[in-house]
Amino acid sequence: MLQLCALFATAQSAASNLSDNSAFVHWAKTHGRPLQASNKAIDDKDLYAVKEMIGEARVVALGEPAHGYREPLAFRNRLFKFLVQHCGFTTMAVEGGLAESQLAADYISGGAGTAETAAASLSIGDPAPENIELLKWMRQYNADTAHKIKLRLYGMDIQIVGFPGDTKPNHTALSQVLAYLGQVDTVSARRANIDLVFYMTQMSVVKYPLLSLKDQLALTAILENIVALLERQRIDFIGRSSREQYEWAYRNTIAALQRDRMMRVMPPDQPGKIPPEAWKAMNARDAAMADNINWMLNTAANGGKVFIFAHNAHVKNAPTTGGVWDAFARPPTSAGQYLKSILGSNYFVIGSSIAPELTTLQANSLDKALLQVNQPRYILDMRVTSRFPEVVQWLSLTRPMQANKVSFFMLPAGTAFDALLFLDKNDGR
Repeated sequence: MLQLCALFATAQSAASNLSDNSAFVHWAKTHGRPLQASNKAIDDKDLYAVKEMIGEARVVALGEPAHGYREPLAFRNRLFKFLVQHCGFTTMAVEGGLAESQLAADYISGGAGTAETAAASLSIGDPAPENIELLKWMRQYNADTAHKIKLRLYGMDIQIVGFPGDTKPNHTALSQVLAYLGQVDTVSARRANIDLVFYMTQMSVVKYPLLSLKDQLALTAILENIVALLERQRIDFIGRSSREQYEWAYRNTIAALQRDRMMRVMPPDQPGKIPPEAWKAMNARDAAMADNINWMLNTAANGGKVFIFAHNAHVKNAPTTGGVWDAFARPPTSAGQYLKSILGSNYFVIGSSIAPELTTLQANSLDKALLQVNQPRYILDMRVTSRFPEVVQWLSLTRPMQANKVSFFMLPAGTAFDALLFLDKNDGR
């Protein structure tokens, strides 16, 4: 009985500590760096605090709390422009398919089409006005002959695989690779088309995991052979096209192989349910994102730095638990964890919060505490807390953070992020 009482008291104390935000809120009020409203900023003076925080990091990630909020998109645009003009950043990576991003990449390089069409290729549904505005600015920047180093934009994700229950084949990356081979090597293109004719009909969420092991192994071998062909014929193929066209084809082949690796460990589709073993596919997806970012940094960024914009769930340096993610048998590893293990201090991640929905406004949540600071918009450097042990302790506890408009995940903010951004709703509008 005494042991039970002690356990109950310990549990009550832990719950009380989780909900007691006073030490953190006091620290945040004195250490938060205020920001101007994104759409009403008169200068960049406030963003120099961000420059000081990121230091010499070569990859900076800005997370968004949910897809669909416009405030993080507006701040993303303002911050990226600043990083380009003052910090040596040349490349934007967004949470979208690599192959699907080629239309937007061509547009900002001066290609045909409109910003609206290019932005639509990066999103599901109507493109956000902020995405259109960003692409127009990048195109204008690149058109200025005074800018010798041109900006790049890529999707960091594997090719979109579709939604649960979807049987429509989707093979954008592979189709682009086959089109390129048709341009530079008609014999290899004909052979690859023959080898892939069956598999192109099976590349959907429902059909892909149902391939027999023999067919899965055969498909992987075909994709690896195309990668080997492109590597072997690199000089010849660049001579028959251009380096830019070659690099897109080569990376799209890698993207097709990344998707194959993910689907190889994807359990059969269960519409309406999250299969427990799907954590393996999530790991494969985020590992691919990290690999794509590393490629951008070392190959495609023109010697500059890379700015990432994606959901907090992908950029954070912590596994994903809580909410719907507890359906997994194991917590998935985030792309941010992979990047931190690869880049160390060269990876700087800013997690963001927006005034949370009532469904996620929990007393012990990170969002609740950030809201209690009672400032419309500010950024916090999480690495300067060592002189405040109560704050360090508060940040080390696993607590909820809004993950979309109706759900949350659990994380220790002190290790998940290097900095925290808070934006009020309707910021600058």
